[in-house]
Amino acid sequence: MNEDLDKVTSPEEEELATKRAELRTLSELLAEKELELQEIKLSVNRFQNRYFSEVGCKYLELDDLLAQIAESKSRRNPSDTNARVEAKKARKKAQETTKEYQGYADLSDLIEEKSIVSEDTKKLYRKIASLIHPDKAMDDKSRDTRTQLMAELNKAYANGDVSKMRDVLSEWEASPETVSGEGTAAELVRVIRSMAQVRRRISEIEKEIAKIKSSDIHELMIAVHKAGAEGRDLLIEMATSIDVEIQRAVKELSTLR
Repeated sequence: MNEDLDKVTSPEEEELATKRAELRTLSELLAEKELELQEIKLSVNRFQNRYFSEVGCKYLELDDLLAQIAESKSRRNPSDTNARVEAKKARKKAQETTKEYQGYADLSDLIEEKSIVSEDTKKLYRKIASLIHPDKAMDDKSRDTRTQLMAELNKAYANGDVSKMRDVLSEWEASPETVSGEGTAAELVRVIRSMAQVRRRISEIEKEIAKIKSSDIHELMIAVHKAGAEGRDLLIEMATSIDVEIQRAVKELSTLR
């Protein structure tokens, strides 16, 4: 008997091989998108820290001064309803500014300024993410394991902890999930479903990235970067402008006391 007959693959096996190749390509794209999302989040968070330390803190002082001015005017005219309303509005705004600033101040304690991430680190992230991503899971147990590992990977990447990233990879490689499943037909169904999940996650990431890019803080970050390329420091310009308003408010408040 011709031994080549034993090597003939079935149509299902050929289809499975094709779909596995497609899934690998999709997984690589997904890893790229996850990396892009992590990078833009880190960039925005770091910029927020700088913004609030250089500009936001000044708005904190200015809004409190404006609230004091409005309250002083209200006390001088206790029968003036509009003055009371304006005083309450000004104080509410000052409180909201304080709350917002405190929120980012707390966040800044958790976010360390890192040097530019090396290409090797990015390559390692993409490699691990393409292997462990939750949207490649075939069942709930697999998804739970992958979700936990993905969270650990993202945290390690954000902290610049390459050693921890490698630990995540080692943990995955020792997992039973790295062993192939049973039966061509069942495996084909699992791969096709996994492809659908990966495509869905890619779409979600693209929407999330678009949302971040359309946010006020991201647009300000881009404006600051463009100004920097022209030799200007836009945040210092903003801070200087607010300082002028603060000085004006201090003078006005002193005349009301």
